[in-house]
Amino acid sequence: MLPRGLRGMGRLLLYLLVSGVAVLMLLPFYWMLITAVSPAPDIIAFPPKWIPSRLTLEHFQTAFDKAAWLTYYWNSTVVAVVSVGSSLLFGLFAGYAFAVYRFPLQNVFFLLILGTLMVPVQVTSVALYVLLAQIGWVDTVLGILAPNFASAFGVFMIRQGIKIVPMDLIEAARMDGAGEVRIVLTIIAPLIKTTLATVAMLLFLGSWNDFLWPVIVINSTDLRTLPVGIALFKDPYGNINYGPLMAATVISTAPMLIAYAISQKYMIRGVALTGLKG
Repeated sequence: MLPRGLRGMGRLLLYLLVSGVAVLMLLPFYWMLITAVSPAPDIIAFPPKWIPSRLTLEHFQTAFDKAAWLTYYWNSTVVAVVSVGSSLLFGLFAGYAFAVYRFPLQNVFFLLILGTLMVPVQVTSVALYVLLAQIGWVDTVLGILAPNFASAFGVFMIRQGIKIVPMDLIEAARMDGAGEVRIVLTIIAPLIKTTLATVAMLLFLGSWNDFLWPVIVINSTDLRTLPVGIALFKDPYGNINYGPLMAATVISTAPMLIAYAISQKYMIRGVALTGLKG
C-alpha cells in the first residue's frame, strides 16, 4: 500500500499527463478557429500569433460566396444518413447471425469480414470504379454510396453487443412464437441501442469526412460533398488562402463537433459494453 502522499503525487502526474494530451488534441481545432477569424497579416506572421490582433468575419464571407454550402450539406447528409441506415440494418442482422447461430465455417466467414478492415480503401478504389462505370453508377449518388452499403466494423461491434444479451431471452421469445426478424427488431435492437448509437455515430463521422472516394467518383458540381467542396479553396496552381480555407473547415466540421460533444458519453459506454464478452 503506497503512502497517501505518493498516491496524491501519482494522481497529480496522471492529471497533468491527461491535461497535456488534451491540449495537444485541442490545439489543431484552436488553430483552425483563430485562423478563420484572424486578419490575413496575422495568419502568415512568424512567429505565429496564437491570439489574433483583431477579430474578423471576412474569411467566412469569402467562404460563403465561393461555395454552395447548402448543396454540399444536403449531399453530405443524404450520403451519411443512407450509409449509416443501410450499414446498421445489415450489421444488425449479420451480427445477430454470427452471435446467435452456429453454422459451418462460421469463424472463417467472420474472420474474412474482419479481414476487409485491413485492406486500405486505396487498394480497392480502382476495381470498384471500373465496376461502377460498367453499371452506370459513376457520378451518381448510388456511386458515392456503393462502398458504404455495409460495414465490417458495424458487423463486429453489433455482434459483440448482441453476445451480451442472454440466450434465454431469445429462446423465450421463440417459444412465444416470435420470428427471427421480430426478435431482432423488437427485442435485440432496443437492448443494444447504446451499441447501435455508437456504431451510427462513428459511421456517420466517417462518411461525413470521407474525401477520397467522393472525389474519385464525382464529376458534377451538384453532387459534391463537403470535403470535396473544401478542396475548391486551393487553386489549380496549389496556392492556398488559409483564412477562407479555415473558415470553410469550421463551417463543415462544426455540426460534427457539436454532435460528438453531445453523444460522447453514449459512445464511450457503447464501446465499453461491446468488450464485456468475446
